[in-house]
Amino acid sequence: MNSRAFWFAGSCAVVCLVAASPPGHCAPACEPSVSVEPVSAGLSRISISAPCFAGGHISLRYDSLTLVRVLDENGALTVLFDCYLGEKPPLKLTFPDGMEIQAQLRTIDLERVTKVALFWRGRVNLDLHAFEYAADFNDVGHVWAGAPSSRWQAEERHRRDKLGHGFMTTVSDGTSEGDQLEVYTFIHEPSQASGAVTLALDYESRARIPQEPDSCGTGLYADLEYRVAVWRPNGSVSRTRGSFAPLPCGHPSDQTARYNSKALPQLILTR
Repeated sequence: MNSRAFWFAGSCAVVCLVAASPPGHCAPACEPSVSVEPVSAGLSRISISAPCFAGGHISLRYDSLTLVRVLDENGALTVLFDCYLGEKPPLKLTFPDGMEIQAQLRTIDLERVTKVALFWRGRVNLDLHAFEYAADFNDVGHVWAGAPSSRWQAEERHRRDKLGHGFMTTVSDGTSEGDQLEVYTFIHEPSQASGAVTLALDYESRARIPQEPDSCGTGLYADLEYRVAVWRPNGSVSRTRGSFAPLPCGHPSDQTARYNSKALPQLILTR
């Protein structure tokens, strides 16, 4: 599909793409358009305008990941997209009538960060937990969806202790269509001599009391598969996958043992 790209001058490059309108599609006044703005910590701000599809569902495909989001009553949507595989994979947007726009991602600081992305498909919730520097549950260094921290908090902690710190850049709760995604982003301190971040995975839906019926026994997601991708500051990407063994219903996970640290890589920080 043809598209037109325009570059705007400024401190950050913004790429705007407008779909070529095939016969029978929207009039030019409401053709879908997409703009991409680079954001720090390896993020891209995606702004979508599609007046013809107000309230419609749009899919965003990035490599093997597919996210589904809903346009507002004006056909607009802004997404802070996590580039956990870098800028090279394009972002493919598909609108309700099948029209596609391919956007080139732009971001900042990928050479300063490690990203750990966890994604799965299903209406259940997984939580990625990061324990920085031997932090315990609910300590300041325990970062997860319930205490996501932020870029600004991570930078403030770095100013105080001269260590790298991280935060959750994307969190899912299992309620959206398409894939679910959680990403922990760690901002490195170049002069740091040593340190470690322990990562753990929690099948939160199965640990609830009462349990989610789909998460146990012979439920639809009893043996849920998940995938993990890790972006390193040198541009390398590693990928793994795993799955949960079925667990009988009525036997919730032990409140400590449920956090599986073997499911995710550990971040060893050395010069």
